[in-house]
Amino acid sequence: MEETKNIGRFTLGELLNGKFFERQIFVRNKLLMFIIFLMLLANIAVRYRAAKVLREVDRLERDVKELRAHSITVASEIIKLTRPSEILERIKNNNLGLEPSKVPPRKIYVDKD
Repeated sequence: MEETKNIGRFTLGELLNGKFFERQIFVRNKLLMFIIFLMLLANIAVRYRAAKVLREVDRLERDVKELRAHSITVASEIIKLTRPSEILERIKNNNLGLEPSKVPPRKIYVDKD
């Protein structure tokens, strides 16, 4: 009679006071229950780590967007500073005494002999 009671229904009181886990099915399968418990812990740890990695990836993607925008800004400033008209203006403003050449460039040919 006791055996059938262990297999049948359970009440909330049995679950809360722990008698539910004294049933035969739990006593016989202690190792299996322990392995299931370890797998649950491993699952929680993996989910926590995955969430942490996803947060890091999101932060890095935002950083990449910011750095890309900064890179484009710096590149446009460099292009602006290397224009011939900008160079001439900076030379005049700094009073370096340099003037642009009035003679166009020519190719110089050298004999190989």
